Parts: sequence; C-alpha cells; structure tokens
Amino acid sequence: MEFLEPLQFPIFGNRTAIWIIAQFHILFASFILGVPLFAVIAEYLYMRKGDYRYERLAKDIARVMAIAYSLTALSGGTFAFLLFALYPDFSYHILNKFSYLWILFYPGLVVVETILMYLYYFSWEPLKERKGIHLSIGILLNIVGILTLFNMDAIASYMNTPPRDLINPTLWENVYNYTWMPLNLHRLVGNITYGGYMVGMMGAFLYVWSENEEERAYYDWMGYIGNTIGVGAMIFLPVLGYIYAREFYRYAAELGTYMMSDRLSMYFEAQAIAVGLMFLASNYYIYLSMKRIEGAVRYVPIVRFGFIVVFFAACIWFIPRHYFATMVPEEWMYEGMTKADFLKTTELPSHLGFLALMKAKNTAAVLLLVVTLLNYIIYRIAVKKGRIEWGEIDFRSQYILIFLGFSDIWLMNLMGAVRTLVRKDYHVYLLLKDTTLEAYTPTLAYASSLTTAITFAFFSIFVFIVWLGLRFGKEKG
Repeated sequence: MEFLEPLQFPIFGNRTAIWIIAQFHILFASFILGVPLFAVIAEYLYMRKGDYRYERLAKDIARVMAIAYSLTALSGGTFAFLLFALYPDFSYHILNKFSYLWILFYPGLVVVETILMYLYYFSWEPLKERKGIHLSIGILLNIVGILTLFNMDAIASYMNTPPRDLINPTLWENVYNYTWMPLNLHRLVGNITYGGYMVGMMGAFLYVWSENEEERAYYDWMGYIGNTIGVGAMIFLPVLGYIYAREFYRYAAELGTYMMSDRLSMYFEAQAIAVGLMFLASNYYIYLSMKRIEGAVRYVPIVRFGFIVVFFAACIWFIPRHYFATMVPEEWMYEGMTKADFLKTTELPSHLGFLALMKAKNTAAVLLLVVTLLNYIIYRIAVKKGRIEWGEIDFRSQYILIFLGFSDIWLMNLMGAVRTLVRKDYHVYLLLKDTTLEAYTPTLAYASSLTTAITFAFFSIFVFIVWLGLRFGKEKG
C-alpha cells in the first residue's frame, strides 16, 4: 500500500539523486566526527608536552571543522527532505520502526553537538588559561558525535539485517541487529582514518602554498602527524571489515555470497586495488621521509625492502580468480564461443589458481599490515635517534598525502554504495521491497564513475574550505 505518491527527480532520477546527496552528507559528517577526535588529542598533547605546534594544529583543525559543520547540516537537511519526497513509503516505515530515535534522540544529539562544537571553537581564547575545562568540552563533543554515529548506524544496519523470525520486534531489537555493532566499530575507526588523511592532505596543500621556511616546516610536520594517524588507524580496518562481512554471512549466506562472490565482487576488486595503492603510497611516504632524517641512511634499505614486500602482497590481495561478476559465467557472456574458451580468457591459469585462495589472500593481507607497521616503527626509531629537518622533505611526498586523502574519499564513496546495494531490490531486506524501475544493481562502470564525480566535487569543496579557513586566517607559531 502506498501512503503518498513519490515525486520524480528530474535528469538524475530518484536513486541517483539520493545517492549523491547521501554521499555528500556522509563525507561531511565523517569529517566532523573524525577531526574533533584529532583536535582533542592534539590539544591534550600540547598540555602534556608544551609543544605549541599541537595547539596550533588543534586550532587549525577546529577552524576548518567549524566551516564544514554548516555544510554537514545543509546536506543533511537536503537529504532528509529528498528522502521524504522521493521515497515516502520507506520514510514512513523508518519513522514507524525508529520513531524515538528519528524524532527525539537524533535531533537532540544534533542540537547538543552543535552547541558543544561552537562552544569548543569560540571558547578557545577565553579558556586559554583553563585548558582542562576546554579539553573537557572537546571530549564531550566527541562522545556526543560517537552517539550520533551509533544512532544513524542503527537505521543503516537495520536496512540490511533487520530482525528475523520476530513478528513485532522492539525498538532495541531493531537497533541491536546482526550488523549494528560491527558497523559502529568499522565506521568509527574508518572515520579516524579519514580524519587523519584529511589532516595530512590539509598539511600538504598548505605546504605547497607556503611562502617561507617556517611555514613549510610546520605544515610538513602537520602532514606527518595526519598521515601517521591515518595509517595507524587504517591498519585495523581490514580486520574490522572481515568482522563486518562475516555478520552478513551469519545473518543470511546469500547476502555474503552476493557481496563477495557474485554481482558485487568486482566492487571489492576495485576496493582491493584502492586499498593496496594506499598502503603502497603510505610506505613510499615513509621512504621519502627517511631521506630528511640525519643518521637514518642505515634504515633506508630495510624500508625499501618492505616497500617491495608490500607491492607484491598488494598484487596478490587484489588478484581475482576470474574477471566476471557472477558465481559462474552466464550464457550471454560467452555467446559465439565455448564456455571453456571463455574461461581461458577470463580466469587465472590453473597453475596460478592458488593466488585466488583465501589462504593466499589472508597471508597477503597480514603482510600488508605487518610490514607497514614495522616500517612505521623503524621510521619512529629513526626520528627519535636522528635529527629531522622539518620542511626539507621531498616535494613528491606532498602529492602522496594528497593522493591518500583523495583515495580515502573515493573508497568511502564506493564502499558506501556496496553497503547499500548488498540488499538487492529491497529498501529493508525481506521486509520492504523496492518496486521502482531503479531496483537493480548498477554496473561497476556506472557506480565508479558516479563515485569519482562525487569525489572530485567533494575534494574541490574541501580544498576551498581549507583555503578559506587557513590560507588567510593562518596563525603564526
């Protein structure tokens, strides 16, 4: 039964319109969740170490965060408006199942988060002699931000894995579904990773724009700190991703199969390539950074060897068994040729088939994580034992930081699409059918093209925010 007649969005269509605005909102929301954690940690380190660079870093982050927050609210309001207008039946279903969360808890959290965010930003100077109070405001801001994330994850996870075999589930049973907590953990660590890479990218652009050695030294350090947090958090993401994916198999094996071995398998191939390139780029950044550390020459061969290991591990990680996105080839795929001939051109040769087994994939993933961690440990040892020349880093390193930030934006976009598409032609899996003409899994070509367009648009807006907030409003250290 339809309660309201849905509107039709011009040019793009309803699904693509929702897809675009939802991704923009999630990217901004992830930024204002990830960077306050970064800012509070930096402020705490200033209080503990007395190094003013940490205080300046926290204030720079907060300045960009304050601008981004308004765009988060704007995109969120637009998303809610379009959702009710374009998908009224789905909106009614969610309101019915999550009325307290959607109508009371979520708006309340947003109001409290807004007050705390602006209080944290504007009370910096008034509370400069009472840093403990100011830091406490920042901690409260992060707690409310995490609760807001968990609140919205309840709805997102419910859409994929609603309670089964329950006639009238309670609100808590709807919230505490199979994938709610794994999604919470994956997104929380993912947002920390995202925040770190965005801060690293901010430092890279400001380094490029700098006009004197003092500024370059600070922004070189800023990029180093951001990249360290980004890589440090990213090391945990593959494990959390495995845990999240496992819950889909536990809930309904057909969902896990559809995601990992069927129509969405090539999406994961694209993800593997992107993640592998990010690990390679992170290790290359370490290699370039080692060159400006006095006495670190003896560590360079170790890091170089680690880079080679990471390269081959990444190659093994993203080699698929076959190059078609179905469990078995369908007849239309090999029209005009035999199935055997088709498989010869689209599958790994039999003697290389072991590279596609989970044993090889898991070994490669462990090597990616362990070698990257060891390289960073060696890097930290070199920094402590040697003398680092801030601002003298190879200029290519700044392009690496920009690449890492851009890639993380792209990856978040793509995997957000996967999480949505895994439920096939349902708004809520097995409970609410999508009866529109758009209820199909789009090709990877279409999804990746849209993902790239959204990424370029968000990337451009973010660079403008950094330029607006820090290029002319920068504070001298």
